[in-house]
Amino acid sequence: MASIVDLIRPKAAFDPETIAVLSAALEQAWDRLLESGSECTRPAYARAMREVVARRIIEMAQRGIRDQKELADGAVRFLAANYRYERKCQQGLSGTAVAPAALPETTNADNGEGLPAP
Repeated sequence: MASIVDLIRPKAAFDPETIAVLSAALEQAWDRLLESGSECTRPAYARAMREVVARRIIEMAQRGIRDQKELADGAVRFLAANYRYERKCQQGLSGTAVAPAALPETTNADNGEGLPAP
């Protein structure tokens, strides 16, 4: 699995403190996706989707965002807007469909404006 450090070496030079913030933001975003039951975290998709999240965090940092929560929120919102992220409906014991699990809500009003899709 690619680490966030491996992904930023060729394109940007961040100081050690910033790298620590980026790594923490990646872990925070990924933990939120895991907790939500996102289909993106399934073993078949996890490696690629974790890289997508990491690259998005790096892009945001290259544009000057250094707040860990803002980076994590932005990466989760990006995934929600651009990738299939819900669990498929499953049949409950009673035979009725169980609603899919959505990504957690973010409180930040920023919708990633000015950040182009990769």
